[in-house]
Amino acid sequence: GDRRLYREVHSPGYLGRIWRLAESGSVEWLDPDTYVSTGTPRAVERLAGAASEAVELAGAGQGPVLVLGRPPGHHAGEKGPALGAPTLGFCIVNTSALLAVLLRRSGRVLVVDFDAHHGNGTQEILWDAPIMHVDIHQDPSTIYPGTGWPWQTGESREHPKANIVVPPGSGDDIYRAAARAVEALIEWYGPDYIVVSAGFDAFEGDAPFTGLRAREPAYTALGEVLRPYKERLVVMLEGGYTIGLERGLAAFLRGLAGRPTEGEPSLSSEGARRAFVSWLRRLEEALGLELPTPEWARS
Repeated sequence: GDRRLYREVHSPGYLGRIWRLAESGSVEWLDPDTYVSTGTPRAVERLAGAASEAVELAGAGQGPVLVLGRPPGHHAGEKGPALGAPTLGFCIVNTSALLAVLLRRSGRVLVVDFDAHHGNGTQEILWDAPIMHVDIHQDPSTIYPGTGWPWQTGESREHPKANIVVPPGSGDDIYRAAARAVEALIEWYGPDYIVVSAGFDAFEGDAPFTGLRAREPAYTALGEVLRPYKERLVVMLEGGYTIGLERGLAAFLRGLAGRPTEGEPSLSSEGARRAFVSWLRRLEEALGLELPTPEWARS
């Protein structure tokens, strides 16, 4: 692939810095979390090639397309760390944002991000773009990168950014409710294409730096919501390191395939449920839209 494709979403100065560091012949740190090595340009070229092929397949209605790329990308903004975040959070280039920008040439695009961390780079790049960005993530006050509040809705009411906040301790019941909110937002927006930033670090026990308790039913529900759009769907791997990749990714793919889930669902505390509903109401207010109330919050 042609790494110059990333000029669609990143500044020439930022990309030039990456290439210069990579050519030094040793491991060089962009920031305390994120490094560049001699293999970085090759990895980016392969990501660019995968993005080009994914756009071609989705454009022909031959999805779903799954891109198992590394490094992840949704924290990478136009010039590096995004929206005031302290670091790039292991990310180099933002392939999800690139996919969205490329697909936008052929139709209406919506991005769904369900990594445990907010996709701050994606939100920054798409802030004033005619692309909707829906992001499920842990309460920003409790986790990196500290962004993704419900009132951060972008520059356009027609193409808003929708941040669905889940509190620490959220289990499958809250994630299923979040999936219903995603479903409602997709129906409202009516996209021709959907790009998924698929992170699996919210799976219980996957990563020590998250506080979420999603299991197979959560990811199956997310897959089921996206299944009607699978022919024009591109899924880009973000976070997920251990059990999340082993079990969460498989459960998500089962949902996309319309197969029943496996595994015992996790339940959230009453406090977490109340917090989620409160965040959901803040999002409704910010967007001026009504979103589905969870069944367990209707009584």
